[in-house]
Amino acid sequence: MHQSNKQIELRNDIKRNKWKLEALKLLRLVFSLTLALYVCLTCIVRIVYVEGSSMYPNLEHGEIGFTGILTRYLGEIERFDIVTTYDHKEQKNLTKRVIGLPGESIQYRDDTLYVNGEVVDEYFLDESYINKQTNNGIETFTSDFGPLVLGEDEYFLCGDNRRVSRDSRMFGAVKSSDIISKGLFVIGK
Repeated sequence: MHQSNKQIELRNDIKRNKWKLEALKLLRLVFSLTLALYVCLTCIVRIVYVEGSSMYPNLEHGEIGFTGILTRYLGEIERFDIVTTYDHKEQKNLTKRVIGLPGESIQYRDDTLYVNGEVVDEYFLDESYINKQTNNGIETFTSDFGPLVLGEDEYFLCGDNRRVSRDSRMFGAVKSSDIISKGLFVIGK
């Protein structure tokens, strides 16, 4: 059986077009995955680099983690949540802990947190680290501050390493709109 040149050409065209179609499908897949990754990293998840020692010993300098941007909107911000906020003066993101909630009165006196005049235990603070930093209680870990009454849209944020942290004690309360995300899943250094 003898095939004409036209039939051979047609078969070769089909093979070429099939290859082009497969290449186009692969290109679409790569583009879709790249777009999905971009959307995920800009709208859903943010990579956080811990800079400095303001959250030590709970978060260490150089640690890398993920924070969910949407988590900020999926639930209420609660006391002691870790949040990421934008520092307009320094023009960088800061990772801090929520100490005071909207409408509350916040005060530190003799290393004790008072919220609306009541003592609140800061269970996340490492006692052995605090003792090293304060010469076993001779000095204060958290300098006296306040009372400060927060507005209806304001949060009071502190670093866990109070002696070195630049936080709401220096730059004031943080508006809800300046909180980028809450929660942090550390993946390592």
